[in-house]
Amino acid sequence: MNIRGLILFYIARKNCATLDEICNNLKINENTAKIALSRLAKEHYITRRWLRTPEGKRFRLYCISSTRLKEFNV
Repeated sequence: MNIRGLILFYIARKNCATLDEICNNLKINENTAKIALSRLAKEHYITRRWLRTPEGKRFRLYCISSTRLKEFNV
């Protein structure tokens, strides 16, 4: 399975994940993950949105799109 497939499967299992979670759990480079996530978002496999921690720090949350979730039967 390629990097995009691994990331997509990981997000599908969790429903949503941050970049840090994806990189740490899959042991992949952050830049590689960003490229794959960007392509997955452009192809409508995932959605992404900015959120803030209670301390005000911004982070991006990546979620499987609802139409793709049905394909995985997760």
